[in-house]
Amino acid sequence: MRTIIRNFLSTLKRFKMASILNILGLSVAFAAFAIIMIQLNYERQFDKVHPTSDRIFRVDLPNEEGVFSMILPRPFIEDVMRSSPHIKAATIINPFIGQVYFTVNDRGEKRGFRKKFTTCSSDITKVFDFPIIDGDINCLKDPDKVIIPLSVAHALFGETSAIGKAIHCEEPVWSKTRTDMVVGGVYRDFPENTQLSNDIYTAMDPDFSMDNWSASNYLCYLLLDNAKDSQSVVDNFNKNYDYSKLEWNDSKKEIGLTLLTDIYYENESKDGNIVRSGSKESANLILVIGILVIVVATINFMNFSTSLAPLRIKSINTQKTLGCPDSILRITLVSEAVSLAIISYMISILIIWILNETTLLSFFDADLSISRNIPLLLICGVVAFIVGVLAGLYPAFYMTSFSPAMVLKGSFSVSPAGRRLRTALIGFQFIVSIGLIIASSFVWLQNNYMQKYSLGFDRDQIAIVELGIDFYKNYRETYTNQLKAYSGIEDVAFSRQKLGSRDTYSSSSTTYKEQTFNYYMLDVSWNFADVMGIPLVGGRKASPTDEKGANMSFILNKDLQQKYNIETETPIQPFENSSIIGFVDNVKFTSLRQGNDNIVLTINNPWNTLPVSYIRLKAGTDYFAAVNHISKTISQLDPTYPFEVEFYDSLFNQLYHKEENLRKMITLFSLLTIIIAIVGVFGLVIFDTESRRKEISIRKVHGATIGEILVMFNKTYFYIICTCFAIAIPLIYYGITKWLEGFAYRTPIYWWVFLVGGLVIFLITAATVSIQSWRAASTNPVDSLKTE
Repeated sequence: MRTIIRNFLSTLKRFKMASILNILGLSVAFAAFAIIMIQLNYERQFDKVHPTSDRIFRVDLPNEEGVFSMILPRPFIEDVMRSSPHIKAATIINPFIGQVYFTVNDRGEKRGFRKKFTTCSSDITKVFDFPIIDGDINCLKDPDKVIIPLSVAHALFGETSAIGKAIHCEEPVWSKTRTDMVVGGVYRDFPENTQLSNDIYTAMDPDFSMDNWSASNYLCYLLLDNAKDSQSVVDNFNKNYDYSKLEWNDSKKEIGLTLLTDIYYENESKDGNIVRSGSKESANLILVIGILVIVVATINFMNFSTSLAPLRIKSINTQKTLGCPDSILRITLVSEAVSLAIISYMISILIIWILNETTLLSFFDADLSISRNIPLLLICGVVAFIVGVLAGLYPAFYMTSFSPAMVLKGSFSVSPAGRRLRTALIGFQFIVSIGLIIASSFVWLQNNYMQKYSLGFDRDQIAIVELGIDFYKNYRETYTNQLKAYSGIEDVAFSRQKLGSRDTYSSSSTTYKEQTFNYYMLDVSWNFADVMGIPLVGGRKASPTDEKGANMSFILNKDLQQKYNIETETPIQPFENSSIIGFVDNVKFTSLRQGNDNIVLTINNPWNTLPVSYIRLKAGTDYFAAVNHISKTISQLDPTYPFEVEFYDSLFNQLYHKEENLRKMITLFSLLTIIIAIVGVFGLVIFDTESRRKEISIRKVHGATIGEILVMFNKTYFYIICTCFAIAIPLIYYGITKWLEGFAYRTPIYWWVFLVGGLVIFLITAATVSIQSWRAASTNPVDSLKTE
């Protein structure tokens, strides 16, 4: 045993670089696998944080499209919530309020904040079993009360108890009359993997929108006494309900129930603004990559151990000659492999800890801290043990399979079967590496395509500031004039929402010449098109007079106008005193995941205000100076108003954060896989050069040059890579085609990307093979032949 260990340590010392690379490659593979498992666990545990999650269902109208299937009118929701004795609690949720400007008095000092508000039914705390840590869980029955997360309580009131503290909304809260409220409860912050945000929750007015059947603005969640009764609730309601109450009724209307824990992978709202969602296909892709990383690393480990066979086989078989049983030798060799795997696993934990302390993995949503993932990391430790066993078995049986007499006489040679197995294993690594390079290239191309796609307006030089509703009403003119007084600011426009930040907006439908169509109704100021650089293609420009009086003015995009042959100076139903005044070129305020949108810019909508300001900066303006001027202007008008100045590019890029995160993940794991595969090639070349030293020496004696020997080794790997390339192409082509189908606008599938993927692997492999085989090719043939 001591001899075996001594020989093993001697070999590691002799091939120090190869050994270090192999251990580090395995460590990185374990770290990557563990991180992937943590992320997948984060997604698959979505919404399971709620003790009642297995009995909570969302009410849907399945025959509606996308997010519109879950957004319902309040009176309809109220009827659903009263429809069955199996419903133990129910809540309505208004998901469209967003951040609200409010103030608190802290020791006589007035401080302003902007936090998300959500109005709901008082039973929301029962449905989701809120983790109340201070105050009364039933406090929302009092219309003056709110419940707030612990993080917000600390931000507003420090370490003192928030219960009974007053907050004053400086602007109206949609669906609630009261602006003065009191904290009635504090709940422990929800983790990120749940549909409930850490918002300020308060009960909506009991009579708000109660008779409005046309306003679909709300979500509904039901808590059933037993999940098995969900179909009974659905059947009972659909059988007995009078769907003619719905103004947009058709004969096919019926409700469905979606289990809370199933919502995430439904991927209904890809921008995450209404429901948080993820792609099951992307999750499966990451899982496959994680498994491939481990498999590639295991193959490397096995090849590395096998590549040491020519150096260790004499000492091993000497032990056999001296009476050591094969079983003991094999257990020893497997134990060595397991020990190295465990060492690599411990290093991987250190890698994860270091990465978690930095921002290098900020594109992962999950918490990567060691303390929060101990059970999962222990499972990964078991995987490491299994990898060590599997990677050690083949080398152990291989190195103990030869006759001691044959080995000690120096007639050891490489078996053809063993060579074929190692070639097949390294070929698998090449297929994975080529596929991941091509996949990451197309993900990068698609992201770049989306970023560079012409949106129909000039998004450069646009700063955005979201103002409070009262701020807009009281200071719009003063705010605009003071900003325009700065030489670097050209003009200021306004809209109701941040356009370009989401995939859905307030929608409506109309009938024009007996043709009915839906459209996004975007409330804007008269100069919005000019400030955003949206070209007019028909009709007339809007003017300041269009914002005065009782008439509403509409500007339609070209695609909508051509599709329905719409003319100017005609109204849009059901709005009376309205008129279409012009048409603009096609403009894109949603992501490229969906096709062309029907866009209607609405001017002078009497029901809405326009608190989002768009500030056009002149070319060459100092951004820092302009932002400073904007900040001073707002602070002078309202010293307590909390604001943020952002630029349009950053706002629009947020639409694609999931695609960007996927790109970073695939790129990272592609690089890791390539590095690990090259380490495997390194080990295999060691094996080849050691087992073919006699052949190399004889070739040199007969006049072969170092270059010819290098070509001989590279030619073998060239054929392997060509074969692997041919196998990988159809597989990756199919996968990329399916992935791109998720985008209405997508990059072409370029042939040269596939060629580059194979070429990159060949060049890296050729460099690795040449560097390692040069050492054997440059050795004095007399020394090699003398050893043989």
